[in-house]
Amino acid sequence: MNNLLTITALVISLFIGLSAILIAYQLQKKHRLSYLSTYLYFQIFINVFGTYGISGQVMAQRILERHQSSFQTIEMIGHFFSFLGLPFLILAWYMFLRLCREIIQKNVSRAVTLGYFLATSIIFFTYGLAIIWANLFPIKNELHAFFSKAILFLYATLEILVLAIALGLLLFNAKNIAEERNRRAVRLFVYLNILAYSTSIAFSLLSDRGTLLAAVYMLAFFSANLVPLLYWKSYLAKFAIAPSLQKTGPEIMMRFLEDYRISKREEEVIQHLCAGRTNKEISKALFISLQTVKDHIYRIYQKTDVRNRVQLINLIQSYKSEE
Repeated sequence: MNNLLTITALVISLFIGLSAILIAYQLQKKHRLSYLSTYLYFQIFINVFGTYGISGQVMAQRILERHQSSFQTIEMIGHFFSFLGLPFLILAWYMFLRLCREIIQKNVSRAVTLGYFLATSIIFFTYGLAIIWANLFPIKNELHAFFSKAILFLYATLEILVLAIALGLLLFNAKNIAEERNRRAVRLFVYLNILAYSTSIAFSLLSDRGTLLAAVYMLAFFSANLVPLLYWKSYLAKFAIAPSLQKTGPEIMMRFLEDYRISKREEEVIQHLCAGRTNKEISKALFISLQTVKDHIYRIYQKTDVRNRVQLINLIQSYKSEE
């Protein structure tokens, strides 16, 4: 029964992880926002760590328990898988730091980057030396158990520290975002991350207390990466800020206009739509009524078979990509 539970949790967890990577890839490809590339890398690294460092560790320990291996052997194999996945976790949380800065159009400074990798490299090599020492010199089971518990708390502490810095700065800078709906979106993104990762961290500290809690931890870890991503996908689908088309070549725009039989006035409306202007702002810029703007937009959407300005932008950019 325990083996079936572990395998079921493993399969579901890996499916969730793969789904998160595919969704992040689709978002990056669709919206072409710079920070979405960072989000994609974060999803790749964090899910690779989950596969090796968590799922691999749990499965290896269940197999060794089934073969009645010694407590010390089970613990050391678990640490080996955890150590194997640690570099991916280090890269993942750096990408998360970058993501939270890039969402508000800021960068991680070089000093912070160097300090982060210096500190995490020291932790990585210290962990490796501790594993070697524990294998070379026989120690009691109680000390092995204490060592494993200390590593769990170290992982949780580092995760909390990175989350506090990254999400704290993002929440603090959210007040500088111009549009209210974007401020709300960023704040909700922060709160979802806090809730999801707090749940994951709580179960990580209990994961050594039995098969059931280890299985729940796997599911909680992979789900914590997916939930905020699904929210951000929903937000971008509705409110993604359309980029300007000033860099789009005239020949590309001409081909788009000809393919969809866009009139001169509709072309002007498209230019304003793609610059992120509201219907009222377009009305003032073109000296036409608000209802006329709505009529033009309706006909543009009908001709191009799109439902909003984000899809219209993506359609035009697909011409640019083909070029």
